[in-house]
Amino acid sequence: MTLANAHALFCGLKSMPSYLANLTIDEVERKGLMDARREIRTTLRAVARSLIVEDKYWQEGTRFKDSWRLRPDTIELKFMTQGSFAYGTLNAPAQVPHQEIDLDDGMYVPVEFLETGEPALAAKALFEFVETALTPLCNKNGWSVIQKDNCVRVKLWQGAHIDIPIYSIPRAKFEQLTEAMEKADFSDGLFSHQRMSQMNRLPSDQVMLARKDGSWVQSDPQQLHEWVQAGKDRYGPVYLRLCRFFKGWRDFVWVKSPLSSLCIMRAVELALNELDGFPSDERDDELIMKVAEVLPSYFGGKIANPVLINLYLNEWDDDDRRVIVEAAIALKSEMASALQRTGDAERVVKKLRDRFGDRIPYRPDAVKIDSKIEVVKQSAPATVAAPKVIASTSG
Repeated sequence: MTLANAHALFCGLKSMPSYLANLTIDEVERKGLMDARREIRTTLRAVARSLIVEDKYWQEGTRFKDSWRLRPDTIELKFMTQGSFAYGTLNAPAQVPHQEIDLDDGMYVPVEFLETGEPALAAKALFEFVETALTPLCNKNGWSVIQKDNCVRVKLWQGAHIDIPIYSIPRAKFEQLTEAMEKADFSDGLFSHQRMSQMNRLPSDQVMLARKDGSWVQSDPQQLHEWVQAGKDRYGPVYLRLCRFFKGWRDFVWVKSPLSSLCIMRAVELALNELDGFPSDERDDELIMKVAEVLPSYFGGKIANPVLINLYLNEWDDDDRRVIVEAAIALKSEMASALQRTGDAERVVKKLRDRFGDRIPYRPDAVKIDSKIEVVKQSAPATVAAPKVIASTSG
């Protein structure tokens, strides 16, 4: 039990937005992202045939490059939204216009694979395909296209963008799975959404991500999505709320930081795993304090990637690590002070706003102070008479 209860400031206010509500993008922006995603998908699907007929999209020195007759008759692009938008952890920026909201929409290309294990399509050329296809759409809407190392980015309005990572999946395996799904009998009602997703699941080592430098790397975003869902299933909705709170803390402290959202989500998961029992859904403030207690040691050590073995999420240089750990220590100290050592509601709010920004609502009246604990803490210790000391000698 803590002296102060500030749960309402984080997600329990009714008369004005709580911190969680202030982190949430508005419906106009959400609709704008969804509409832009639909236009981008429609545009790319409409020109997918150019991947078949144009030689430049096929890897050099292969039979597919030399003869178009060996290429598939059709290429049907598939899309899957991933990242924070799909997880339900997307936050509005804390520092506009330096930070932006984003939507990651993976483009999947079912195609033949070579004997080397790589897709027959040329990775670098696929970046050109996406950029060329989207340029007229962007010109019409006032958007712009930027090639990043692992995706093509479409800059929308100021403060928003859509990233399009490009994946290749084996055509034969994809067609088998699609056919199996079409023939499956779901009439008995025994197939949950999760089981259907698992049935329509490609092996992770057969999902390849294109990079701008022309290389292909194994990368399956569905693994991360399943890991996030497992965390939500295990700890409840509070898991995603905590992830959003700590992402909000990061975005308030730094305009840009090497502390990734995935690293934060993994650290939150590890911290919750240390708690005894199921986390309470009624004391988000106390859970934030408990997670903050272990963040300095987590960030100072190694945080393993949850799906990629032998990779770590916090391989920062010494300066970055020092800065991040120091900020985590300050957060730990301020949370403990606000909830455990501050008996004044206004000071509680001030301390929380010092760490999370003014998106924490200024509502001292919503902070509950435990009067019993306060009385104990503020009571003067009982005075006990000093024992009489009698001088003595020895020897």
